[in-house]
Amino acid sequence: MKVGICTSVDQIQTMEEMGFDFIEPAVVSIVGMAESEYKEALAKAKDASISCEVFNILFTGDIKLVRPELNLDKLREYLKGAFDKIAPFGPKIVVFGSGFARRVPDGVSFEDGWRDLVEAARVVGEVASQYDITIAMESLNKKESNILNSVSEGMKFVNEVNHPNIRLLADFYHMRMENEPVDVIEQLTPDILVHAHIARGNDRYFPLKADEDIYSEFFQSLKEIGYKGRISIEGGTDDVRRDGPIALELLRKLSS
Repeated sequence: MKVGICTSVDQIQTMEEMGFDFIEPAVVSIVGMAESEYKEALAKAKDASISCEVFNILFTGDIKLVRPELNLDKLREYLKGAFDKIAPFGPKIVVFGSGFARRVPDGVSFEDGWRDLVEAARVVGEVASQYDITIAMESLNKKESNILNSVSEGMKFVNEVNHPNIRLLADFYHMRMENEPVDVIEQLTPDILVHAHIARGNDRYFPLKADEDIYSEFFQSLKEIGYKGRISIEGGTDDVRRDGPIALELLRKLSS
């Protein structure tokens, strides 16, 4: 299992030195860069021995994926521009979390919101396929999204979208926030589950000790389905140079 970390491209050398296998920057950060900043970031990525194999935060705040503001032509245009920008960094997976973009507004039924999001996700998969990118749908806790709040719901969603480039992510923190049993992962298959995130369940900080949460159960479920993909730390820390190597060592042990 490859272990990475969610961070910006300017930190790639630091994470390389710590021993991480890849970094996971935000799509929106790359999209928002001025040309000179973009060229500098790309040069840093090209110079590193690790790469930006995964990206997250796919959508900027002006993109809405549910009626009344859903606009599929605007969505396609945005995605093409965004994927054009990140493609030179070599991404394999892009995480589709973006709770604000997919939020079902007041006055719109959950059923209508679900249908709109399915339709939007098919467009995302269609455009992503042109770049050989797999989209990992991320289930978010209810404080961050009012739709797709569990891995089991995400599995239903991915099956309904029914596009080969739309797959699923399991996020330990969000599962803990929603009290979702981690063994629900055992209902998945490795072709559906393509990425994972982890942070301490009670405060979303770096995982540092094996007994501070049910990490072992999470990794056991991943192993049960033969998952051999990537996992990224997506959490906070007061000192990344201190905590990064500790978290990395822990995740290496848990995944071995």
